[in-house]
Amino acid sequence: MPDSTAAPSQRCTIDYLQDTLLGVNPLSHACMARITQAGERISLHIPGPWPKELPKAHTVSIKVDDRTYHGVLVDAQTSGTDELVLNIQLQPERPGAAGH
Repeated sequence: MPDSTAAPSQRCTIDYLQDTLLGVNPLSHACMARITQAGERISLHIPGPWPKELPKAHTVSIKVDDRTYHGVLVDAQTSGTDELVLNIQLQPERPGAAGH
């Protein structure tokens, strides 16, 4: 049985949307992260520090090398005190959507 935690860290950029009282705020965070995929879901393991707004995001786009994942944030939790784990339900990119 393969160990999904053995996935290597990769440089990625996370573009995400956060709802505010004044509308939707597009934000971005560049970091090293481990990505594991299980069917139509991915888990993103981000070492600290991370933006405090990131766990409250609703829509995310993760760019890694020549691949981009788009989806809806289902769950965000800390693993210990030094890692944020985002569970994302993958969605196809909408035609005409050019980032956030």
